[in-house]
Amino acid sequence: MVASPVAQASAGRAAGLESRGCRRKAPGRTRRTSRLTPRRRESRQRRKHVTPQLEELDRRRPSSATCGALPPLGQVLLTNSSVFLFGYPALRSGLSNLAIAHSWMLGTLVLAGFQAGGYVLVCAYFVFGTLVTKVGKKVKVEEGTFERNEGKRTPASVWGSGFAAAVCAVLALAFAGDEAVCRLLRVGFVASLATKLSDTVASEIGKACGRTTILITSLKPVPRGTDGAVSLEGTLAGLLASAAYAGLSWKLGQVNPLGACVCVIAAFLATGLESWIGATLQQESSILTNDVVNGLMISAGSLIAMATMKALT
Repeated sequence: MVASPVAQASAGRAAGLESRGCRRKAPGRTRRTSRLTPRRRESRQRRKHVTPQLEELDRRRPSSATCGALPPLGQVLLTNSSVFLFGYPALRSGLSNLAIAHSWMLGTLVLAGFQAGGYVLVCAYFVFGTLVTKVGKKVKVEEGTFERNEGKRTPASVWGSGFAAAVCAVLALAFAGDEAVCRLLRVGFVASLATKLSDTVASEIGKACGRTTILITSLKPVPRGTDGAVSLEGTLAGLLASAAYAGLSWKLGQVNPLGACVCVIAAFLATGLESWIGATLQQESSILTNDVVNGLMISAGSLIAMATMKALT
């Protein structure tokens, strides 16, 4: 059989291509040649080695819920100033103008150290503390136990209530990134405010509704509003207030359930200490004003809570 001229020509071309080292590509299949330079190949190998380390660092990096995540200073100042600007009419009802300025500083520290959750707790303390001061105002005015300056807080009152919280916030900024320290500082922060709220509620409810008021040292009946005096109604109200506040702090992610319980216990012990100081040392010292005693009380509540939490974890 003789091949046709066309077939012979095709066979010749194929033979020529093979002789020149060329291969015909199969239809539908493409081949990709690696064109990585030595530098690119080295870079790819380096990335494979570093990526797991970066992922591990990312897992260890504090989340936005911890005091290790520091917000920008400009954002803190803008947020806090906006709250004070829009809330000024409400702030005036419970604070003097100078006290508002000091509260702004406290709010800045707390927002920087404990972020939005801690800031909300400070605002909640102010709202609840101001409202409970108005309870039974008529009775308190008649008995002479109503707060001076129409119940408005002074700068000394601000720091008597927020000194321990401010210290915890500053330490949170100083130890940013150390999650173990941050957890303890959060417990101390919440405990200090829970202690002060418990004391405020117990005092105000006791002065307005307390049927029998006794001195904590002698257990003898004394007039309502006496330094160092306690009542059943006030004590129960203060305990409930600290429990509600600790529950709110748990919901806001500031403490865990154990931390919330520790804060309530610390608040109860610290307010008892404050009553004892009021009945003994405060009577003999002009230095121990109510604001100074409050500062000692909230510091004690904060330290008791942190020490207890450290021992339990």
